[in-house]
Amino acid sequence: MNKEEFRSKVYGCWMGKNIGGTLGMPMEWERCKNDITYYTHDLNGEPLPNDDLDIQILWLLAMEDRGIHIDAKDLGEYFNEFMIFTHAEYGVAKTNLRSGFQPPVTGSFNNDFKDSCGSYIRSEIWACLFPGYPELAAQYAFEDAIVDHGDGEGVYAEIFIAAMESAAFYCRDIRKLIEIGLSYIPEDCAVSRGIRKAIETYEAGMSEEETREYIMQNFIGHLEWHYISEEDEEKGYNNGKMGWDVPSNIMIIIYGLLFGEGNFEKSVLTAVHYGEDTDCTAGTIASLFGIMYGIQFFEEKWIEPIGRKIVTCSIDPFRMAGRIPATVEELTDRVLAIRETAWEELALTEEEREESYFAKPYFRNIYEEMKTIKYEFPYLNVRVDYCGDPVITRDEPKKIKFILSNTSKSVTSDRINVYLYNREGCTVLPQNEASVFLTMAHMGAGIKELEYEICAEGPLKPVYRFAAEFTYEENKNRRVMYVPVVLVSETGTVREVKWEKKGPRGTNNLPRI
Repeated sequence: MNKEEFRSKVYGCWMGKNIGGTLGMPMEWERCKNDITYYTHDLNGEPLPNDDLDIQILWLLAMEDRGIHIDAKDLGEYFNEFMIFTHAEYGVAKTNLRSGFQPPVTGSFNNDFKDSCGSYIRSEIWACLFPGYPELAAQYAFEDAIVDHGDGEGVYAEIFIAAMESAAFYCRDIRKLIEIGLSYIPEDCAVSRGIRKAIETYEAGMSEEETREYIMQNFIGHLEWHYISEEDEEKGYNNGKMGWDVPSNIMIIIYGLLFGEGNFEKSVLTAVHYGEDTDCTAGTIASLFGIMYGIQFFEEKWIEPIGRKIVTCSIDPFRMAGRIPATVEELTDRVLAIRETAWEELALTEEEREESYFAKPYFRNIYEEMKTIKYEFPYLNVRVDYCGDPVITRDEPKKIKFILSNTSKSVTSDRINVYLYNREGCTVLPQNEASVFLTMAHMGAGIKELEYEICAEGPLKPVYRFAAEFTYEENKNRRVMYVPVVLVSETGTVREVKWEKKGPRGTNNLPRI
């Protein structure tokens, strides 16, 4: 693929994101059938703003500042500092970040929305950085998704889409792209089950209307009554689980692609017809077509009414003033610049490798990281496992684990001394100090677990902050490493909220407690 063709595909990706997002935005999160054939908003030459694109711009800014070697902690910092939306999983993650937690705990703890749609909608940047390298795109997508989806279905959704989109730079076979994406996620997760059911029902000959009914009956999340059509409410499609939104919307993307039969307009309009998170489903499909066929693929009737400008709504406009790309062309060129750096630093090569697009068996080991916070130091990785929620209660021991890994590439064993700095009013068992022998990493046994119990005595404080210190025996290389531990005391119980129907449909109603 020459540079001009590749630039066209990246340009097409971002243009598609604006086209699909703008097409679906007016119907976002409405449970109804949408029979449209074109844009429905007042056309003014600009796209509608959308967080689906905004957060990817934020990730671009993070990499421009810190380079390509970023992880969930870096992304979480930018997310907390510069992403101003505070609803659903975004707000939960920001609250957890401000409390001192790190991903993936930020996306898991108290998060009823970890199975929602906030992460797969921002997968394109990883595909554009690693075209033809789905494994790398999926690895970065994982670091991205755990910020606000922790150990939820939202993580699997972003990895699935990122892998598909990365492969789509070289492969236009929709069925093969779906299979590639599926190879990166567990077969028993709800996203995978939903995708396989979508394929099964499509191949069984179900119509678009019948497949929509299938989703409504088996995979819906919660919506408030005023966003649900009378027809769907009468059918009982109003009892979904709060925040359990991503399986159904990934299914809608799959149905759009399958019923679309390679036709862009049919694909995006089908997805919007199903309802639910319409800007996200249409935006993802349009981006995929842009990647497969390039910017020239989109007819002018889709571009001219919205132009090529970027309009944001969720990035802090003051602290990021002057840094947000003004146009789709500028975004394309800045992503390409980061891509050049990434490929040079990671020694990637330009070649078609379709046989290697499917996940290797070891890839799914990454999901073991959904429960622990990882800190990387020279020759040593430390993972913090809260063994459940990071909550401490009075006179009840709270178990935590440190998992130490010898990552030295040389043939060496080491002894690590550990000291857990305590807080007043707490007791650490069995004791604060420990010494751990780590064998040679290359033997596969350089991993040890340390387990502690922390007991709080007397009146509980809102937050307990600890620090664990790790040093080599005799302070080898004069290295001292610190890892934070945060525990909170939770009070109160969840009370069921009943919603009153007030006003016409489309009018916000109020909770009655």
